[in-house]
Amino acid sequence: MPDPPAPAQRGNDATIAPMTIPPPPQGWTRFLVKSKFAAGRDFAVLDRQTEEQLFFIDAKMGPSPKADVLDAQDQPLYHVTGKLLGIPKRMTITDLEGTEVATLRAKAFSPIKARMTLELSDDSNWSLEGSFIEKNYSIKADDKPVVEITQKWVTIRDTYTLDIADGAGPGFALAVLWAVDRWVERD
Repeated sequence: MPDPPAPAQRGNDATIAPMTIPPPPQGWTRFLVKSKFAAGRDFAVLDRQTEEQLFFIDAKMGPSPKADVLDAQDQPLYHVTGKLLGIPKRMTITDLEGTEVATLRAKAFSPIKARMTLELSDDSNWSLEGSFIEKNYSIKADDKPVVEITQKWVTIRDTYTLDIADGAGPGFALAVLWAVDRWVERD
């Protein structure tokens, strides 16, 4: 009796074609953000075509969430610190000098909904809208999109596409992405 045909191989990276990431819309830059399953939830931020690392989010362990957004030379751009168990809950983004540039807040004992507000130090507000749990949301300044975040499950690790409108700072956008991610993961 002949041997039955071999079952199709599933999950074998050698048999799966890599996911093609489409180009960003005109006037936008697209990055890949890959989660590193470390104790503090680190992220490597890659060029979408070459997968060269352009930024790194170095999260720290401890009772309060903390992270540094680093450039390609491992130089810090922003610091993010959180106070999630306090009242009110908040995540603060500071520059290298320790000056607060933005704060993400939520009411105490309030679950995350489909909308958040980011208060910037210049008294302007950015709105965050979408599904934070599914990691599919946009950030708007004056009702104009400046950042789009979409999660794609392509490997064991979480992978996001991060689209940033020309003129918006990628380091700051990454600080906001990490703050929202940690907030959702801890809620």
